[in-house]
Amino acid sequence: MLNHILDILVPLFSVILIGYTLGRYKFPWAKKEIGPLILQVALPCLIIHQLANDRANPIQMLWIMGAAALVLAIVFAISIVVIRLARMEPRTYLTPSALSNMSVGIAIGLLGFGNSGLALCIGYAVVVLIAQFSVAIWCFEGKVTFKPLLKRGLLWASVVALIIMFSGLTLPSYIDRSLEFFGHMAIPLLLLSLGFALSEVKPKGFGKAMVYSGIRLAIFVGASYLATLILGLTGETRTIVLLLSVLPSSTINVIMARDASCDMDKITIYIFCTNIWMAGALPVAMWLLL
Repeated sequence: MLNHILDILVPLFSVILIGYTLGRYKFPWAKKEIGPLILQVALPCLIIHQLANDRANPIQMLWIMGAAALVLAIVFAISIVVIRLARMEPRTYLTPSALSNMSVGIAIGLLGFGNSGLALCIGYAVVVLIAQFSVAIWCFEGKVTFKPLLKRGLLWASVVALIIMFSGLTLPSYIDRSLEFFGHMAIPLLLLSLGFALSEVKPKGFGKAMVYSGIRLAIFVGASYLATLILGLTGETRTIVLLLSVLPSSTINVIMARDASCDMDKITIYIFCTNIWMAGALPVAMWLLL
């Protein structure tokens, strides 16, 4: 049991720590170029490769995607209430409170569950990322638009992958191997990018951010457990949904907040603190669930 947990945690946190250390020592990192490379090339290739190879049961995939949507709906609803009661700024805190960093989730799938588990984690991630490039933009900019989402390769990659999965089609081996080759870039680059993003955080407002991010974790754990009960999830699907409840807030929110001229000090320290909570909660969750 302990070795299995370490097999997941050590590679995961090692890559993040390397990115954080390099960032602290001002190692050059072309984040403006690498971000689009990951989101528009590597991640779509990984999605098609994993989902189109029928490595997860199609019905099981629909259940976990439904669970992701239900968890998001519950978390958004509760977060709105908590933010208003605490007199926090909805524009600054709502999206980081509700949308998690799926780079860690995909890495957990790869390291802890093999191909079928990775495919399920990607299915969960697809729902979260679609919300990231639609609902998150609406919250930050105050207007509803689907244009940014329609420009995202991950949306169309998900559509293609699900069509192939449910139709029973098989990709030619040379296409599949090419997708696999490009897709393997995604996870380490995502985790390195997380480390670099965390290295830029200023510690101002640390105490309050720890409290807020702790509340966020409690909301996510409760919402995920409720979703598994409502949908009657069992086995690997239930385990993955509960494990993904401890993920930190997505660093994509930092980029969107900066573009929307939000309070960057508050949002960056808040996201940093969600990663501290994950570092403690993830080993406990693994010990209880695996």
